Amino acid sequence: MSIKDMVKQFNRSPFNSDVAADAMAHARSVYPEESCGIVVDNKYMSLRNVAKDKSNNFHISRDIIAKYKNKIEAVIHSHPDGPYYPSAGDMRSQIAMSVPWGIVYVEKGHAYEPFFWGDTLEVAPLKGRPFQHGIFDCYSLIRDYFRAKKDIVLDEFPRDWEWWLDDSYNLYQKNFESQGFECIDAGEVQEGDCFLAQIRSNTINHAGVYVGNGLVLHQIGNREGFSVNHPSCEQPVYMWERYIRHWVRHIA
Repeated sequence: MSIKDMVKQFNRSPFNSDVAADAMAHARSVYPEESCGIVVDNKYMSLRNVAKDKSNNFHISRDIIAKYKNKIEAVIHSHPDGPYYPSAGDMRSQIAMSVPWGIVYVEKGHAYEPFFWGDTLEVAPLKGRPFQHGIFDCYSLIRDYFRAKKDIVLDEFPRDWEWWLDDSYNLYQKNFESQGFECIDAGEVQEGDCFLAQIRSNTINHAGVYVGNGLVLHQIGNREGFSVNHPSCEQPVYMWERYIRHWVRHIA
């Protein structure tokens, strides 16, 4: 099964098939530039990309945003020949607009069904997810675990691929305290506690949740930012103990 097929299984599109078909057709028609559009009344509305560098960015006219401000149900744009995941800028804009965002991946002119993300969508199953950075990665899994199991919404942190190479970003160590986590002793671990791990990196770059019975729920990535070969799963904690640097518990 390809990454596109597996992502399709987990796609949480809240719209009818016409929206996807119209967005894909638009993306094909402007390739290799990025397409952009909005969903209004459950219909895709193709828009003009007014960005200066249309091959790597998109920008929607402020007049259009203002005109449909309270009617926009989603924003959809394309990624010509990748990447197959949102950028930090995409994530920031999605959070700011508080509506789902979708990306149509276009590979050599062939458009794939858009994938969506955003907190207004239903939480995807926690196990079996393909790795897709920013949507189905290790931090996304922790956020969704707390949403689904604890009714706790942790903040989202927009991030680009290979954020762990920037020591100043430090996704986990910098942000977990602000989310109400405190370090605990490894001998005190209980269900719902999280581990922070360091795998072939100079900084903490992986995390997961202890789910009891000696198992942790986590999602390992790869070097491309997306992978069908690394689905989220439960594994014995002893397999990862050598990489674990901290255990933390949500207190607040």
